[in-house]
Amino acid sequence: MVLLGVALPALFLSSVQAAAQPRVQLTAQAADQVLTWTADDSMTAYKSAPSTATAGPATIVFENSAATGNTTGMTHTLTFDISTPGYNHDVNLNIIASPFDAGGGRHEVQVNLTPGKYRFFCAIPGHQMVGELVVTDGGGTDTTAPQVSAQVAGDQDASGNYVGSATVTISASDTESGVDTVEYSLDNGAFTAYSAPVSVNQAGAHTVRYRATDKAGNTSPVGSVTFTVVTPQEEDTTPPQVTAQVAGEKDGDGNYVGSATVTISASDTESGVDTVEYSLDGQPFAVYTQPLTVGQPGTHTMTYRATDKAGNTSGVGTATFMVIKDTSGTECPKPGKGSSCKEK
Repeated sequence: MVLLGVALPALFLSSVQAAAQPRVQLTAQAADQVLTWTADDSMTAYKSAPSTATAGPATIVFENSAATGNTTGMTHTLTFDISTPGYNHDVNLNIIASPFDAGGGRHEVQVNLTPGKYRFFCAIPGHQMVGELVVTDGGGTDTTAPQVSAQVAGDQDASGNYVGSATVTISASDTESGVDTVEYSLDNGAFTAYSAPVSVNQAGAHTVRYRATDKAGNTSPVGSVTFTVVTPQEEDTTPPQVTAQVAGEKDGDGNYVGSATVTISASDTESGVDTVEYSLDGQPFAVYTQPLTVGQPGTHTMTYRATDKAGNTSGVGTATFMVIKDTSGTECPKPGKGSSCKEK
């Protein structure tokens, strides 16, 4: 539907001011139905005006010119009432015309009329020109159902779930008789009238079905959207738990013979572990990805820490251990053969 609004001039427009008004002309495809209003020197009635029309597209012509009997250059408007109860308010039309304007007082505009009554009048102060246009449904020529769609909005997590709540907005349009009603159903409940976006805050999976009916009684197929709402998590302020285990062959003093393997484990029950880091013997921290084997003889200190996805970092843990050289690969001679040993 095409709506047209043109601001009214100040009171008591002069002929020069009227002539300066731009011509009101829309280039939409002309409708089959043409409705014509004319005006002349009278301030109490339009010279001619239609009283009936058929619902649907229409070309409205308003002419206030010398050809229609305006010999004084008087300005008139064709204005559709959009506030008085009892009338249709879906056509916002306000055309100002003068014999001296750029269009010579003749203007056209495309509109879409719906069944009911429209009140029209001249909005120039002091003019009493007023009338009604009765629009019928045209015998039910509209057989096309409305177009209807739905959009789901809200904060989503990484899995596409809506955190806390989801809002469903339904839109419908009909280019012929116009949309009459829009309805929705939540989770297989009864259909109810849709008047504003629907907010769903109960955790779980949900389905919203929707449909629209036009003023000719055509109902669209039922559409649907499916989504899941999850409960918001409380803010994670707790760091991960992190431990280290040292493994390997030990001697009688608890030293690790040949090498020791350090395995670091971390857990976080809220946001989850993001990174684990370690430092061996005072070196800079590095990312831990797998167990670490230390074969250098001597005393070693492994420090470690973990950070969760909320940015909380654990305290630094420490594991200290000693690695000694593996001497199991040497052999001493039998008694009486000498005191020196040699490797196998």
